[in-house]
Amino acid sequence: MIVVWIQEQCLWSETEFEINNPEKAENCAYEKSQAREIGLMQVFFTIPGPLREFTGNQRAVRVEVEAGANLLQVLQALFVVYPGLRDRVLTETGETRRHVNIFVANENVRYTGGLATAIPAGAEVSIVPAISGG
Repeated sequence: MIVVWIQEQCLWSETEFEINNPEKAENCAYEKSQAREIGLMQVFFTIPGPLREFTGNQRAVRVEVEAGANLLQVLQALFVVYPGLRDRVLTETGETRRHVNIFVANENVRYTGGLATAIPAGAEVSIVPAISGG
């Protein structure tokens, strides 16, 4: 994530660096190449109705993470943008809450490795809290 921020910082001021400071322009070029080497991927989250108040009423949100990230890393990126979701999805010890199911594509992560589940690029992750009532 830091590399992406540095890359964006260099993009908006690259011309100024080239004119005033050739060394900084060279550093920006290096940082851009490093960001490309790291490789980012997008992950899409489907947000259920009871949790949408924490995402500005959006039913789907997208986060960018390093390629090869696991479910925990992807969730952490989601919680940076939407911190209110964290306590509704994970316990204080960082485990998935008992009443929350998380699916990557159509697979429940409880059977695919839990928070260590590998997330492919472009994956859709669904957070599904259990709802009870009478």
